[in-house]
Order: sequence, then structure tokens, then C-alpha cells
Amino acid sequence: MTIFGASRARPSMGVLSALAGSLIFAASAHAATAQSVPPELPAETLTVTSLADAPSTRVYVADVAISHIVDGRIRVFDATQGRFLGMISTGFAGNFTLSAKADELYVATTYYSRGTRGERTDVLEVHDTRHLAPKFEVQLPPRRAQALNYRGLVRATGSGRFVLVQNATPATSITVVDLVARQVVNEIQTPGCWGTLPAANGNRFAMLCGDGKVATVTLSEQGQVTDRQVSEKLFDADTDAWFHHAEQVGDRYWFVSFLGQLTELDLSGPVARVVRQQALVNAADRKAGWRPGGYQNFAVDPGGRWLVAGMHPKGAEGSHKSPAAQLWVFDLQSGQRVAKYPGKATASLTFSRNGERLQALDGMTGAMNVWRWQGKGKLTHLTTVAKAGEAALHIESHD
Repeated sequence: MTIFGASRARPSMGVLSALAGSLIFAASAHAATAQSVPPELPAETLTVTSLADAPSTRVYVADVAISHIVDGRIRVFDATQGRFLGMISTGFAGNFTLSAKADELYVATTYYSRGTRGERTDVLEVHDTRHLAPKFEVQLPPRRAQALNYRGLVRATGSGRFVLVQNATPATSITVVDLVARQVVNEIQTPGCWGTLPAANGNRFAMLCGDGKVATVTLSEQGQVTDRQVSEKLFDADTDAWFHHAEQVGDRYWFVSFLGQLTELDLSGPVARVVRQQALVNAADRKAGWRPGGYQNFAVDPGGRWLVAGMHPKGAEGSHKSPAAQLWVFDLQSGQRVAKYPGKATASLTFSRNGERLQALDGMTGAMNVWRWQGKGKLTHLTTVAKAGEAALHIESHD
């Protein structure tokens, strides 16, 4: 009688042979695996490279990143090939401007200690455009305007000594930052007026005011107000307001109204002076409802001869932000429209500083379109970047 578990069967030679083979295979596989494991990679170190060898034909595209607005940025592209070159963080609804030599970039922005909440810190950041790296920063009063990207919200004076930052609490004022002393030297109360329009030289700047006038402020070498004057009424904000965007060539500034009236001002003196006015729309255009629209919605070439405007038909109250259905080219010397081009939903336009290119942002898709400017209204397509930003509204040229 056999009791369960009391006896043990002896394994056959076949089983022993199979077991030995398995052990040998496992050992050899382990050895092969050990030999094939590569050495550990060295730890990566983040660095900032130089754009010294990058083309000077580049543009800076501000993206307010409205769906995650604490994480704004400026993207830098090669304007002729559309190649992405680098990026600068702009924090919460940051606005920027370039120095006259395009060697520095100034960002006025806000940071919160808990990301979207907590203690607020406003700063003016100074970046080197050669490396896109911060050089220094100046803490600002915590009341700068947290607004969509517009050129006039941060500007350097013609002397290059001061940077002017728009405030809104909602009371309006201008913070004056001394770049040499690296500190805030003044805050100028500017009730009813908005934005900064610097003169070509010195420390004078102008502002558009809600009553249709233009205020002009002159600063001393210490950033203090030495003169403040107001022009006569130049436009009626109720019947035909001016877009805040302006184009500058020296002390000449151009403004476009919602209905398509173009006004050129001379801002060199203590009081703004009208140089000339003309309509961008004729009777037939007006009947079809053609109007300017967009954000940075027209551009004047560096010679002050040619203007390109984004236009849309069937314009009405509230359509002034509509992207372009057509781009209209004007000869400012003759006052005549000389060409029309497809609008490509353009919301923002700028010429390169050398006048060789026209660059535009698509207000619907965030694409960037670049054309070669060949004078007399002729545009030749150079490149398109399919997605230059999520909410890209402000574009500036390096060259």
C-alpha cells in the first residue's frame, strides 16, 4: 500500500537534460543582456546659445497665450525661411518693445507667487537679443496694464535712456524706468490718455486721449516732467475713433480711423501737429462697407512712402477687429491706392526695418506670412509659418 506523499519518483535522464539546458540558456542570455546595456549617459546641462551666426532677417512674434495666459512668450523666427530660432518667456500678459539698435528687448510683465494667484510682482525685463537671455530686471509698481499685446504699451524714449510702461488700475499712468540707473524714477498720472508715442529724439512722448486730443509730455534727463501740453481736438471717438496702433518714421506718426480716414501727425514739438489727412476708402468702397480692421492693422515702410492696410467689407459697429479680406497698398505721396492682395486673415502687419519685407500675422490661425517688398506696391511671397503662435497679435522686425 502506498501512502500519498510518502514516496518520491526519481526523475528521468531526459528531464535532467532539459533542466540543465534551460539553466545554461538563461545564464548565457543574462550574460548577453549585461554586455548589451550601454553606459549611463552624462547628465545634461541647460545652456543658452548665441544667435551671432543666425540671420539678422528675423522677427519677434508676441503670443499672449490666452488659454494659459501666465505662460506668454515671444517666438523668434528667421523671416526669410520661417525657421524657428528661439523663445523668450513673457509671463502673465507681458508686452515688449525693441531698442533702437535692436540689441536689447524690453518686456514688461507680471508674475504671481502661486502661478495664477498670490503675491503680484511686476517687472521690466531687459534681454540681450544676441542670446535671448535676461541681462537685468527692474521691479515696477504693481499696476502695469495687463493687456493684449500692443506696441504702445511699452516703448523706449528716443534718447534710449528711459523705458515707458503703461499702467491701468483702471486709472492710467506711465511708469518711467531709467535704464542707466536701473530703477523706476517717476510715475506720471495721465487721466483719460493711453499708450506712448515717443519722439525720434530726446525724452518727449505723446499719448492719445479719449476726448480726441493728443497729450505731449517732455521729460528731463532725470525722467521728471518739464512740460505737458494738449493739442486741439483731432478726432471724435464717438463718430469715428482712431485705432490706437500707430506707425512711426522719425517724428512722423500715422493713425487710421475706424471708417478709414488716415491722419499724419508731427510729434517732434511740444504740441502734436496735423501734417495731412486723406481717405483710404472712396465712395464705392464706402458703399460696400470697406473698413480697416485688426490689431496692428496697417504698416508704413521705413521711407514713409508706402502704406499697407488690412481691410474688410461690410464693416459695421464692432467690426474694427475683423481680420483682413484684402490688403490695400497706398502711395502716400500721391494718395492713390496702387494694389490689392488677398488678405489672408491678416490682423497684424509690419515692414522690416530695412524696408525689404512685409510681415503679417493671421488673426484666425496664428500663421505668419512674409513677402518680399519690391516697391510700387509689388509683393512676392517668401515664406509662411503655419503656426507662429496661439494668440499672436504683435510682430516686430529685427532688421
